[in-house]
Amino acid sequence: MNAVIVDNEPHMVSSLKTLLTHYCPEVEVIGSAEDCRSAEKLILELNPEVVFLDVEMDDGTGIELVKKLSYKQLHVIFITAHDKYAIDAFKCSAIDFLLKPVDPDDLIAALKKHNRAKRVNDLEKQVAVLTEHLSGGHSRKKKIVLSDYESMHLVKIEEIVWCVAEGSYTRFKLIEGTEIMVSRNLKSYEEVLSGHDFVRIHNSYLVNINHIKRFERADGGVVIMENGGVLPVSVRKKDSLMNILKNWNR
Repeated sequence: MNAVIVDNEPHMVSSLKTLLTHYCPEVEVIGSAEDCRSAEKLILELNPEVVFLDVEMDDGTGIELVKKLSYKQLHVIFITAHDKYAIDAFKCSAIDFLLKPVDPDDLIAALKKHNRAKRVNDLEKQVAVLTEHLSGGHSRKKKIVLSDYESMHLVKIEEIVWCVAEGSYTRFKLIEGTEIMVSRNLKSYEEVLSGHDFVRIHNSYLVNINHIKRFERADGGVVIMENGGVLPVSVRKKDSLMNILKNWNR
């Protein structure tokens, strides 16, 4: 597998090369660039299989570069030093990223994910969602990318009714009744959706508070959803759910 590294910090380029040599010897770094202008030329010339792309550079951003390349058929792994808000944006867009300083285990996982991919991701859609989140705005208008074996779905977060754990998978229930099964565990989506009115009510369920019709406290506790769904509330989550609902209108 050949790769190009784009980062405006020479020590970061050197560090990533060293990590790849030690932990991912199957990857050959065939070039590197320190700015968007030279990176564009390099990528078009070498056509690498993987591009490790810094988000912030002196003459622009990695996101702008990807757009300028007209979403060329590349596998892009962004490199970022951003805060949690920006990291959540990357997670919502389902774009691969590495947080500076790069952890070897994260690097290995990102490349394994690339090797398992049966087709090139729809980068244009992913970048659109990423840009939407990074630009701010009201959370209820934002989207999340959900990928199953056949399609990449751009789903409005407000239209997700609940998420349920299915082993190492997560099944999403949408407001119109559609279900999407994604090969990521529920814990990873709890982190992404925690700031979008979602609450964990059970080890297996993460629900959108906006779609709860009522909470019945008898018999251990269940929530009745607006679509008629009846979901269990665990004993450990019961008090925290009650407190959230009591303070919902404040």
